[in-house]
Amino acid sequence: MSGQKTFNVSGISTQPSLFDGVTSAIQAYQERKRQEKEAIIKKEQDIQRKIAEIRAKISSNSHKKIVVVQPQFNNVQIDDEMKQALSHDNQIKLQSLKQQLPQIKAEYQGLIDQQLLDSSSFQETIQKTEIALQNNNLIAAQTYLQTLDDARVQVIQQLQEAQNQWREQLEFVEIRLHDLKSHIPGFINQQLQGKIQEISNNILNISDQDIENLHQQISSYELQAEQVQTAANNLVASWEQVGYVAHIAEISDGDVIINIETHEGVNTQMRIQFDGQQIDLAGPHDEEGDASCSSRTFDVIEIFKQQGYDVQWTQWNGQPVDEEWRNVDLGIISVKTTSEYDFNNTSNNTSTRRSESEGF
Repeated sequence: MSGQKTFNVSGISTQPSLFDGVTSAIQAYQERKRQEKEAIIKKEQDIQRKIAEIRAKISSNSHKKIVVVQPQFNNVQIDDEMKQALSHDNQIKLQSLKQQLPQIKAEYQGLIDQQLLDSSSFQETIQKTEIALQNNNLIAAQTYLQTLDDARVQVIQQLQEAQNQWREQLEFVEIRLHDLKSHIPGFINQQLQGKIQEISNNILNISDQDIENLHQQISSYELQAEQVQTAANNLVASWEQVGYVAHIAEISDGDVIINIETHEGVNTQMRIQFDGQQIDLAGPHDEEGDASCSSRTFDVIEIFKQQGYDVQWTQWNGQPVDEEWRNVDLGIISVKTTSEYDFNNTSNNTSTRRSESEGF
Protein backbone atom coordinates (compact mmCIF):
# COMPACT_ATOMS: atom_id res chain seq x y z
CA MET A 1 0.00 0.00 0.00
CA SER A 2 1.91 3.01 -1.26
CA GLY A 3 2.74 6.21 0.57
CA GLN A 4 2.33 7.16 4.19
CA LYS A 5 -1.04 6.78 5.83
CA THR A 6 -2.07 8.03 9.24
CA PHE A 7 -4.88 6.52 11.27
CA ASN A 8 -6.05 8.38 14.35
CA VAL A 9 -7.00 6.62 17.55
CA SER A 10 -10.29 7.21 19.28
CA GLY A 11 -11.88 5.53 22.26
CA ILE A 12 -13.80 2.38 21.44
CA SER A 13 -17.39 2.46 22.59
CA THR A 14 -19.46 -0.38 23.92
CA GLN A 15 -22.53 1.13 22.29
CA PRO A 16 -23.69 -1.38 19.63
CA SER A 17 -24.90 1.37 17.27
CA LEU A 18 -21.33 2.54 16.71
CA PHE A 19 -20.48 -0.90 15.39
CA ASP A 20 -23.45 -1.08 13.02
CA GLY A 21 -24.73 -4.13 14.80
CA VAL A 22 -21.38 -5.98 14.74
CA THR A 23 -21.37 -7.46 18.23
CA SER A 24 -18.18 -9.50 17.70
CA ALA A 25 -16.06 -6.35 17.97
CA ILE A 26 -17.84 -5.37 21.17
CA GLN A 27 -17.35 -8.82 22.63
CA ALA A 28 -13.66 -8.79 21.69
CA TYR A 29 -13.25 -5.40 23.33
CA GLN A 30 -15.05 -6.46 26.49
CA GLU A 31 -13.03 -9.67 26.74
CA ARG A 32 -9.78 -7.73 26.35
CA LYS A 33 -10.82 -5.31 29.10
CA ARG A 34 -11.79 -8.21 31.34
CA GLN A 35 -8.36 -9.79 30.90
CA GLU A 36 -6.67 -6.45 31.51
CA LYS A 37 -8.62 -5.97 34.74
CA GLU A 38 -7.65 -9.43 35.99
CA ALA A 39 -4.01 -8.77 35.13
CA ILE A 40 -4.09 -5.40 36.94
CA ILE A 41 -5.55 -6.96 40.09
CA LYS A 42 -2.97 -9.76 40.12
CA LYS A 43 -0.08 -7.36 39.52
CA GLU A 44 -1.27 -5.04 42.29
CA GLN A 45 -1.49 -7.99 44.67
CA ASP A 46 2.06 -9.03 43.76
CA ILE A 47 3.37 -5.49 44.30
CA GLN A 48 1.68 -5.13 47.69
CA ARG A 49 3.01 -8.55 48.74
CA LYS A 50 6.55 -7.51 47.82
CA ILE A 51 6.23 -4.21 49.71
CA ALA A 52 4.93 -6.08 52.77
CA GLU A 53 7.92 -8.46 52.60
CA ILE A 54 10.33 -5.52 52.56
CA ARG A 55 8.64 -3.82 55.50
CA ALA A 56 8.54 -7.07 57.47
CA LYS A 57 12.34 -7.16 57.48
CA ILE A 58 12.43 -4.02 59.60
CA SER A 59 11.73 -4.12 63.34
CA SER A 60 8.19 -3.24 64.33
CA ASN A 61 9.71 -0.80 66.84
CA SER A 62 11.43 1.24 64.14
CA HIS A 63 8.72 3.92 64.20
CA LYS A 64 8.36 4.34 67.97
CA LYS A 65 9.66 7.22 70.05
CA ILE A 66 12.72 6.28 72.08
CA VAL A 67 12.21 6.52 75.86
CA VAL A 68 15.12 7.62 78.07
CA VAL A 69 15.72 4.95 80.73
CA GLN A 70 16.41 6.45 84.17
CA PRO A 71 19.52 5.26 86.05
CA GLN A 72 19.23 4.00 89.65
CA PHE A 73 21.27 5.44 92.56
CA ASN A 74 21.53 4.59 96.28
CA ASN A 75 22.43 6.86 99.21
CA VAL A 76 25.96 5.42 99.60
CA GLN A 77 26.77 6.18 95.98
CA ILE A 78 25.48 9.73 96.32
CA ASP A 79 27.64 10.39 99.42
CA ASP A 80 30.75 9.07 97.67
CA GLU A 81 30.04 11.17 94.61
CA MET A 82 29.61 14.34 96.67
CA LYS A 83 33.07 13.82 98.18
CA GLN A 84 34.63 13.29 94.75
CA ALA A 85 33.01 16.49 93.49
CA LEU A 86 35.12 18.56 95.89
CA SER A 87 38.29 18.03 93.83
CA HIS A 88 39.54 20.87 91.63
CA ASP A 89 39.42 18.79 88.45
CA ASN A 90 35.84 17.78 89.07
CA GLN A 91 34.87 21.41 89.70
CA ILE A 92 36.21 22.26 86.24
CA LYS A 93 34.24 19.37 84.72
CA LEU A 94 31.09 20.48 86.50
CA GLN A 95 31.45 24.02 85.20
CA SER A 96 32.02 22.72 81.66
CA LEU A 97 28.85 20.60 81.79
CA LYS A 98 26.81 23.55 83.07
CA GLN A 99 27.99 25.59 80.08
CA GLN A 100 27.21 22.78 77.63
CA LEU A 101 23.74 22.06 78.99
CA PRO A 102 21.80 24.63 76.84
CA GLN A 103 23.31 23.19 73.67
CA ILE A 104 22.58 19.65 74.83
CA LYS A 105 18.94 20.60 75.46
CA ALA A 106 18.63 22.11 71.99
CA GLU A 107 20.06 19.01 70.28
CA TYR A 108 17.67 16.66 72.03
CA GLN A 109 14.75 19.01 71.50
CA GLY A 110 15.37 18.58 67.77
CA LEU A 111 14.91 14.83 68.13
CA ILE A 112 11.70 15.42 70.08
CA ASP A 113 10.40 17.76 67.38
CA GLN A 114 11.03 15.03 64.81
CA GLN A 115 8.92 12.60 66.89
CA LEU A 116 11.99 10.43 67.48
CA LEU A 117 12.48 10.91 71.23
CA ASP A 118 9.96 10.73 74.07
CA SER A 119 9.56 14.22 75.54
CA SER A 120 8.47 13.39 79.10
CA SER A 121 11.33 10.97 79.84
CA PHE A 122 13.80 13.46 78.36
CA GLN A 123 12.47 16.30 80.50
CA GLU A 124 12.69 14.14 83.62
CA THR A 125 16.30 13.19 82.85
CA ILE A 126 17.43 16.73 82.03
CA GLN A 127 15.86 18.07 85.24
CA LYS A 128 17.71 15.47 87.30
CA THR A 129 20.89 16.42 85.45
CA GLU A 130 20.42 20.09 86.36
CA ILE A 131 19.82 19.21 90.02
CA ALA A 132 22.95 17.05 90.08
CA LEU A 133 24.99 19.91 88.61
CA GLN A 134 23.56 22.36 91.13
CA ASN A 135 24.57 19.97 93.94
CA ASN A 136 28.03 19.56 92.46
CA ASN A 137 27.32 15.85 91.92
CA LEU A 138 29.49 15.21 88.86
CA ILE A 139 29.07 11.44 88.63
CA ALA A 140 25.28 11.65 88.84
CA ALA A 141 25.21 14.39 86.20
CA GLN A 142 27.49 12.35 83.92
CA THR A 143 25.34 9.26 84.43
CA TYR A 144 22.15 11.10 83.46
CA LEU A 145 23.83 12.57 80.39
CA GLN A 146 25.06 9.09 79.45
CA THR A 147 21.49 7.79 79.51
CA LEU A 148 20.55 10.61 77.15
CA ASP A 149 23.42 9.63 74.87
CA ASP A 150 22.27 5.99 74.97
CA ALA A 151 18.82 7.14 73.87
CA ARG A 152 20.36 9.20 71.06
CA VAL A 153 22.25 6.11 69.83
CA GLN A 154 18.95 4.20 69.74
CA VAL A 155 17.38 7.02 67.72
CA ILE A 156 20.23 6.85 65.19
CA GLN A 157 19.88 3.06 64.92
CA GLN A 158 16.14 3.43 64.38
CA LEU A 159 16.70 6.05 61.67
CA GLN A 160 19.14 3.74 59.93
CA GLU A 161 16.60 0.94 59.99
CA ALA A 162 13.94 3.25 58.56
CA GLN A 163 16.31 4.47 55.84
CA ASN A 164 17.16 0.89 54.93
CA GLN A 165 13.45 0.16 54.57
CA TRP A 166 12.89 3.14 52.29
CA ARG A 167 15.99 2.29 50.25
CA GLU A 168 14.78 -1.25 49.73
CA GLN A 169 11.37 0.02 48.68
CA LEU A 170 12.98 2.49 46.27
CA GLU A 171 15.16 -0.30 44.87
CA PHE A 172 11.99 -2.26 44.13
CA VAL A 173 10.56 0.78 42.32
CA GLU A 174 13.80 1.11 40.32
CA ILE A 175 13.69 -2.57 39.36
CA ARG A 176 10.17 -2.15 38.01
CA LEU A 177 11.18 0.96 36.06
CA HIS A 178 14.27 -0.79 34.68
CA ASP A 179 12.12 -3.65 33.38
CA LEU A 180 9.76 -1.13 31.77
CA LYS A 181 12.43 1.18 30.35
CA SER A 182 12.61 -0.34 26.86
CA HIS A 183 8.81 -0.21 26.46
CA ILE A 184 8.18 3.48 27.23
CA PRO A 185 9.30 6.79 25.68
CA GLY A 186 12.62 8.09 26.95
CA PHE A 187 11.21 11.30 28.36
CA ILE A 188 8.76 9.36 30.57
CA ASN A 189 11.62 7.24 31.88
CA GLN A 190 13.58 10.40 32.66
CA GLN A 191 10.62 11.92 34.49
CA LEU A 192 10.21 8.84 36.69
CA GLN A 193 13.95 8.60 37.33
CA GLY A 194 13.90 12.23 38.41
CA LYS A 195 11.07 11.61 40.87
CA ILE A 196 12.86 8.59 42.35
CA GLN A 197 16.05 10.62 42.78
CA GLU A 198 14.16 13.51 44.37
CA ILE A 199 12.57 11.21 46.93
CA SER A 200 15.86 9.41 47.57
CA ASN A 201 17.57 12.73 48.29
CA ASN A 202 14.94 13.46 50.94
CA ILE A 203 14.87 9.98 52.44
CA LEU A 204 14.21 11.09 56.03
CA ASN A 205 10.88 12.60 54.98
CA ILE A 206 9.61 9.80 52.75
CA SER A 207 6.05 8.61 53.31
CA ASP A 208 4.22 5.45 52.27
CA GLN A 209 2.17 7.62 49.92
CA ASP A 210 5.32 8.74 48.09
CA ILE A 211 6.20 5.12 47.34
CA GLU A 212 2.60 4.28 46.47
CA ASN A 213 2.44 7.15 43.97
CA LEU A 214 5.56 5.90 42.18
CA HIS A 215 4.18 2.37 41.95
CA GLN A 216 0.86 3.66 40.60
CA GLN A 217 2.58 5.69 37.89
CA ILE A 218 4.73 2.77 36.82
CA SER A 219 1.70 0.47 36.82
CA SER A 220 -0.21 2.85 34.55
CA TYR A 221 2.66 2.91 32.05
CA GLU A 222 3.02 -0.86 32.27
CA LEU A 223 -0.65 -1.18 31.38
CA GLN A 224 -0.23 1.26 28.49
CA ALA A 225 2.76 -0.68 27.13
CA GLU A 226 0.86 -3.96 27.44
CA GLN A 227 -2.16 -2.52 25.63
CA VAL A 228 0.00 -1.28 22.75
CA GLN A 229 1.79 -4.65 22.62
CA THR A 230 -1.54 -6.49 22.51
CA ALA A 231 -2.74 -4.22 19.70
CA ALA A 232 0.49 -4.90 17.80
CA ASN A 233 0.05 -8.66 18.20
CA ASN A 234 -3.52 -8.39 16.94
CA LEU A 235 -2.41 -6.27 14.00
CA VAL A 236 0.28 -8.80 13.05
CA ALA A 237 -2.34 -11.57 13.19
CA SER A 238 -4.59 -9.47 10.94
CA TRP A 239 -1.86 -9.15 8.28
CA GLU A 240 -1.20 -12.87 8.44
CA GLN A 241 -4.88 -13.61 7.84
CA VAL A 242 -4.73 -11.86 4.45
CA GLY A 243 -1.62 -13.82 3.46
CA TYR A 244 1.22 -11.41 4.25
CA VAL A 245 4.25 -12.14 6.39
CA ALA A 246 4.35 -9.73 9.34
CA HIS A 247 6.25 -9.45 12.58
CA ILE A 248 7.04 -6.98 15.34
CA ALA A 249 10.42 -5.51 14.37
CA GLU A 250 11.23 -3.39 17.42
CA ILE A 251 10.04 -1.05 20.12
CA SER A 252 11.31 2.46 19.40
CA ASP A 253 10.90 5.10 22.11
CA GLY A 254 7.81 3.27 23.33
CA ASP A 255 6.25 2.89 19.88
CA VAL A 256 5.81 -0.63 18.48
CA ILE A 257 6.98 -1.04 14.87
CA ILE A 258 5.61 -3.79 12.67
CA ASN A 259 7.26 -4.91 9.41
CA ILE A 260 5.04 -6.41 6.70
CA GLU A 261 6.29 -8.16 3.56
CA THR A 262 3.46 -7.20 1.24
CA HIS A 263 4.69 -8.84 -1.97
CA GLU A 264 7.94 -9.77 -3.68
CA GLY A 265 10.04 -8.67 -0.73
CA VAL A 266 8.63 -5.14 -0.64
CA ASN A 267 8.24 -3.98 2.94
CA THR A 268 5.60 -1.85 4.59
CA GLN A 269 5.90 -0.59 8.14
CA MET A 270 3.28 0.29 10.71
CA ARG A 271 4.08 2.22 13.89
CA ILE A 272 1.69 2.06 16.82
CA GLN A 273 2.47 5.08 18.95
CA PHE A 274 2.83 4.63 22.69
CA ASP A 275 0.11 7.11 23.56
CA GLY A 276 -2.36 4.87 21.74
CA GLN A 277 -3.79 7.69 19.66
CA GLN A 278 -2.27 7.04 16.24
CA ILE A 279 -0.92 4.40 13.85
CA ASP A 280 1.36 5.44 10.99
CA LEU A 281 1.70 3.24 7.91
CA ALA A 282 4.62 3.72 5.50
CA GLY A 283 4.74 1.85 2.22
CA PRO A 284 6.80 2.29 -0.99
CA HIS A 285 5.38 4.87 -3.39
CA ASP A 286 6.00 2.81 -6.51
CA GLU A 287 4.62 -0.55 -5.60
CA GLU A 288 3.41 -2.96 -8.25
CA GLY A 289 0.03 -4.43 -7.64
CA ASP A 290 -0.78 -1.48 -5.49
CA ALA A 291 -4.52 -1.83 -5.95
CA SER A 292 -4.44 -5.38 -4.61
CA CYS A 293 -2.19 -4.34 -1.75
CA SER A 294 -4.46 -1.43 -0.85
CA SER A 295 -7.48 -3.70 -0.87
CA ARG A 296 -5.74 -6.17 1.42
CA THR A 297 -4.65 -3.37 3.72
CA PHE A 298 -8.22 -2.26 4.19
CA ASP A 299 -9.13 -5.92 4.77
CA VAL A 300 -6.44 -6.02 7.48
CA ILE A 301 -7.87 -2.99 9.23
CA GLU A 302 -11.35 -4.48 9.06
CA ILE A 303 -10.07 -7.70 10.66
CA PHE A 304 -8.28 -5.60 13.25
CA LYS A 305 -11.53 -3.82 14.01
CA GLN A 306 -13.27 -7.12 14.65
CA GLN A 307 -10.84 -7.64 17.53
CA GLY A 308 -12.37 -4.67 19.32
CA TYR A 309 -10.66 -1.57 17.93
CA ASP A 310 -12.00 1.62 16.34
CA VAL A 311 -10.17 3.38 13.45
CA GLN A 312 -10.36 6.56 11.38
CA TRP A 313 -8.10 7.17 8.36
CA THR A 314 -7.07 10.84 8.57
CA GLN A 315 -4.02 11.49 6.31
CA TRP A 316 -2.34 10.19 3.17
CA ASN A 317 1.21 11.44 2.49
CA GLY A 318 0.64 14.26 4.94
CA GLN A 319 -2.59 15.48 3.29
CA PRO A 320 -6.02 15.21 4.90
CA VAL A 321 -8.17 12.37 3.62
CA ASP A 322 -11.53 13.34 2.18
CA GLU A 323 -14.35 13.12 4.67
CA GLU A 324 -16.04 10.34 2.68
CA TRP A 325 -13.01 8.09 3.27
CA ARG A 326 -12.33 8.92 6.89
CA ASN A 327 -15.00 6.70 8.38
CA VAL A 328 -14.79 3.87 5.92
CA ASP A 329 -15.24 0.69 7.90
CA LEU A 330 -11.79 1.00 9.46
CA GLY A 331 -10.49 1.10 13.02
CA ILE A 332 -7.60 1.99 15.25
CA ILE A 333 -6.63 1.24 18.79
CA SER A 334 -7.90 2.76 21.98
CA VAL A 335 -5.21 2.32 24.59
CA LYS A 336 -4.85 5.79 26.07
CA THR A 337 -2.93 5.72 29.31
CA THR A 338 -4.64 6.28 32.63
CA SER A 339 -1.52 7.85 34.11
CA GLU A 340 -1.23 11.45 35.27
CA TYR A 341 0.78 12.32 32.18
CA ASP A 342 -1.19 14.22 29.56
CA PHE A 343 0.14 13.37 26.12
CA ASN A 344 -1.97 16.06 24.49
CA ASN A 345 -0.16 18.81 26.42
CA THR A 346 3.41 17.90 25.51
CA SER A 347 3.81 19.66 22.20
CA ASN A 348 7.58 19.43 21.99
CA ASN A 349 7.94 15.72 22.67
CA THR A 350 4.80 14.75 20.80
CA SER A 351 5.52 16.79 17.68
CA THR A 352 9.03 15.38 17.49
CA ARG A 353 7.79 11.83 17.82
CA ARG A 354 5.06 12.43 15.24
CA SER A 355 7.62 13.71 12.72
CA GLU A 356 9.89 10.75 13.32
CA SER A 357 7.06 8.26 13.03
CA GLU A 358 5.93 9.65 9.70
CA GLY A 359 9.39 9.36 8.23
CA PHE A 360 10.24 5.73 8.12
